[in-house]
This record gives sequence, C-alpha cells and structure tokens, in this order.
Amino acid sequence: MLMTSDRDREIVSLRRELSRLRSSMESQLRENERIWSGFQRIEIHLLGAQSLRELVAVLTSEFPSAFPGVDCISLACVDTEYELTRLLAQGDAQQAAGFVPLQAGRIDDLLSAGYRPYLGACAAGLQTILFPFYTAPLGSVAIVPLILHGRMIGVFNQGSTDARHFTPASATDLLEHLAAVTAMCIDNAVNRERLRRDGLTDALTGVANRRFFERRLREEISTWERHRHTLACLLVDLDHFKQVNDRHGHLTGDQALTQVAGALSEGLRASDVLARYGGEEFVLLLPGTLLEQALEVAQRLRANVAGLRVCGADNVDMQLTVSIGLACLASDTPASADVAHWLVQQADAALYLAKTSGRNQVVVATDRSIPT
Repeated sequence: MLMTSDRDREIVSLRRELSRLRSSMESQLRENERIWSGFQRIEIHLLGAQSLRELVAVLTSEFPSAFPGVDCISLACVDTEYELTRLLAQGDAQQAAGFVPLQAGRIDDLLSAGYRPYLGACAAGLQTILFPFYTAPLGSVAIVPLILHGRMIGVFNQGSTDARHFTPASATDLLEHLAAVTAMCIDNAVNRERLRRDGLTDALTGVANRRFFERRLREEISTWERHRHTLACLLVDLDHFKQVNDRHGHLTGDQALTQVAGALSEGLRASDVLARYGGEEFVLLLPGTLLEQALEVAQRLRANVAGLRVCGADNVDMQLTVSIGLACLASDTPASADVAHWLVQQADAALYLAKTSGRNQVVVATDRSIPT
C-alpha cells in the first residue's frame, strides 16, 4: 500500500504528463489547422487563376511563404508540342519561373511507384530535371503526380535543403488533393487560353481575324512612333468572288477563301500579320519593310493566288485572282493621332484603283500627306 506522499507524487506526475500531452495535442492541432488553412488558401487562389502563368505564380510564390522549410517549387508537365511553354511566354520573353516542360517519355522515370507520391531524398539527377533553376543542393523532395482523366500529365514538386523535411512517413492526403485541383486548373487554364486565342482567329480560314489585326495595328503603330521603322499595309480583295458564290455555291466560295488564305500566308515572316478583314478581303501588316520590298511581297502573293485552281460545282477548275492595295509608313512620315486610320484608308484607296483598273494587280497609294 502506497503512502499518501507517494500517491500524491504519482498524481502530480500523472497531471504533468496529461498537461504535456494536452499541450502537445493542442500544438499539433494548431499546426494541422495552419497546414490545412495554407492548403485551403492556395486552393482558392488556384481556382481563381485566370491564366496558366497566374496559376504557376500561385504555386511558386505562395507555397514557400505558407510552409517554412519549402525552399523551391516547380510544376513539370508533359509539353511535347510546347503549347504550355508558348502560353506561358505570351506577352513576356521569359518563361514562367518554376515551370519545367517534359517530353512524354521522361515523366515515367520520375515516379517508380506509378501514380503514388514520392517523399524522400533528392538525387542530383532528380534536381537537375525538376529544379533546373535552383542551384543550392536539395536534401529532400516531395513529388506528387498530376492526374487528369486517368492520365498523368505532370508532377508538382517541392524541394527543401533539409534532408529531413520530406520523409516517406509524411502524410500525403492534402498534397494529393491539391495536385488533383492543380491538374484540373491547368486543364481549365489551357482551354481558356485556347478560347481566347480562337477568339482572335477566323474560324473558316484559320488566319487572324479583324479584331486581332486592329490590336496588332495599334501595337505596330506605337512601335513605328518610337523607332521609326517602316510599316507596310496590304489590303487584298478576291476578284469576282460574288460570281463564285452565285455560280458554284457558298461551299465552293468557302473553299476559295481558305485556299487564298493559304497562298497569302506563304513565305511570311513571324513578325508579319495576315488577317481576314471581312468577307473576301484580307489584310497584311509588314513591319520593318520598305515600300519597294513590300511591293515585291505583294506581287509574289498576287502570283501565288493566280496559281490556284478551285474546282467548281460543274467540275471545272476556276482560276482565282486578287487585287491588292499597298500603303506604307516611312521613317520620315509625319506622326499623327490618326495615322493608323490613314494607313488603312490609303491601302483601301489603292485597292479601289486596282479593282477599277482591271483587277489582278497591285496598286501603291500615292498620297503621302497625313491630316494633322
């Protein structure tokens, strides 16, 4: 039988242990709440991302700040056709920090356990693949697969210089949930960017539409005002297009427009702009092109179209021709608030002369005076 003093000491010891356990549990609950809150906040921001670049920025900026010990983040995705890379580079010459494009076969080597996350030591080769932008040696990593429609499209990766930060014993349920959300958000962002891109594309011919042309015209005029590089504008009209539609039907007319768009796009530079202006009219912008050079381009494009043959409803090949009006902003052209309108107007006036004086020809605008 224990003496009273011994029983009292045992009770005190038990109370201390209970207090320690309670404090430890409360501390763990607070830590779990902090972790859960961090994941929830990042998930909300991912769902609100309006572009792929914004989505990558959410992951790379918010994860290290929300979770101490995470030194770097990367999103590695299968990007064989470099569609994601192009989307991320829109409006910025720099690739989004933290994004790593992967070839399809490369991703199979990253997770030996199939679709299960990997948490543990980071080999130098693994860091080279998934964190090529991070120079300090990483001690441990967490690699979580991004699964979309039952297929692994990439991996979401965290790196730490602490070898004990990510261990195989760590829970992965929150990481896997966030990876599922990330995969869905990537798919949504890509589809949104495709729709935005398609909104600037003519559905029939596949070239840019008038809205895209007008935006690029403003940009090129701004460049011309700053640097005074020459800028040429070509308005192209398909000759006798109404007769094609009336005699052979609109399907043949659509075929003719599509072939003309293809002929006009041949040999253009990446900086050149070809757009469907409306109906049977196309427009081209040729930045940094002198008038003489633009005239050569226009004659070449006119010849390209003249070489086309479209089979009509009566199984007879039709020859297509175009008329082209050309106007140019020279380096010494006076600046004006109305210069963009003037450039297109002059090309349109030259096109009218080409149409009324015989068609299948190029006419250069002669008016060099811009109203102030």
